[in-house]
Amino acid sequence: MRIVFLLSRADEPGDVPRAVLTRASHLAARHGVEVVSVFRTRDRPHTAPGPGVALRHLVDRTGPVPVPLRPTALTDRARQQLAVVPSALVDPALEPESDALTDTELALALRTLDTDVLVTASPALLRAAADHAPAGAVRIHESPWAGEGEPPPGTGECDAVVVRTEGARRRLAAALGAAARGPSAPTTAAIPYPAPRGFRPRSSRTARTAVLAGPPARADHALAAFAAAAPSPAGSGWRLRVLGDGPEPPRLRRRVAELGLYERVELLGPSPHMAAEWAKASFAVLPSGSAGVLEAYAAGVPAVAYDEGGGAADVVRDGVDGLLVPPDDVDALAGAMARLMAADAELLHRLGAHALAGAARFAPEGVTRAWEKLCAELVAARAPARQAAEPGRRRAAGAARVGVPPR
Repeated sequence: MRIVFLLSRADEPGDVPRAVLTRASHLAARHGVEVVSVFRTRDRPHTAPGPGVALRHLVDRTGPVPVPLRPTALTDRARQQLAVVPSALVDPALEPESDALTDTELALALRTLDTDVLVTASPALLRAAADHAPAGAVRIHESPWAGEGEPPPGTGECDAVVVRTEGARRRLAAALGAAARGPSAPTTAAIPYPAPRGFRPRSSRTARTAVLAGPPARADHALAAFAAAAPSPAGSGWRLRVLGDGPEPPRLRRRVAELGLYERVELLGPSPHMAAEWAKASFAVLPSGSAGVLEAYAAGVPAVAYDEGGGAADVVRDGVDGLLVPPDDVDALAGAMARLMAADAELLHRLGAHALAGAARFAPEGVTRAWEKLCAELVAARAPARQAAEPGRRRAAGAARVGVPPR
């Protein structure tokens, strides 16, 4: 099979780029795989693509003016003019950096793809894929949606929608309503992000360090809970390290000062060496989302999280490899943190050992097999449409090679 993954920014750190590039690397052992990133944002990607994975960017945004990364007759002035025209393909609320120049490159790239399967990994790209993906190609959307609000527009128009957990899949099927039970409804599947592969340094869980990682939307909760737990005898000597892109650093710094935590909280920003950071941690604090939980588990680090759909609760097993508390209950969050700070550390080590063992639930091999099975079934079902579209697809691919939009 030929499989293309399409996302907005493959170069950045974060769960989505890492998961897409990791999965692409595993699939490339048996299939033709390409990752298409709408924007190039760094000189080199944060997560390097593996052998056999072609990584292609459409628009270079590393300089002051966006530049198409294909041969083009557009002048600098024309590019500048297009770059200030709002996008007609992408909702600016989902992707504010899209513009008419991005539309041109994205539409051309989609129309000229030579692929059996197109996987969109960003809600912002759903509409563009629906309008311009090659006829006969299977469209799969890998959705970060986990149960809050309505699914992004266009979700129900795909051949399949993949979410991370079975709980999220059930919520998605319910949200799609009657359409999810109709004959043309998308297939819904639960396939998790893969756990990190290869050697990962392990935590001894002896350092008195808790880590809050990822985009911590409720970092204030973690700070307040730590402030409540730290003064106890068990909390003596413990520190909280905050890593990743989150709310405005000045606001967090002010909050740290208000809580009197100057010497016990470190606001470190994103780190390119999260494997080493997790090896220094004893437990993770995840008040919002599930970013970082698999990396923490791969290091043998248990998690404290809110028990809510779409967050770490879809991964954390309460009392087995972490502790879950009621959503937005800062006092309960503080109590769970205090339990893991206990001097005897029995609970901490037991949960950490189970976290390490439980990471096998997300082994890349199993994740890859699930993706292969889903893609193969959908491609087989679309074979007649694929054959009918073959002549047009070949003309489009040929046009792309000479840099001319197909007619």
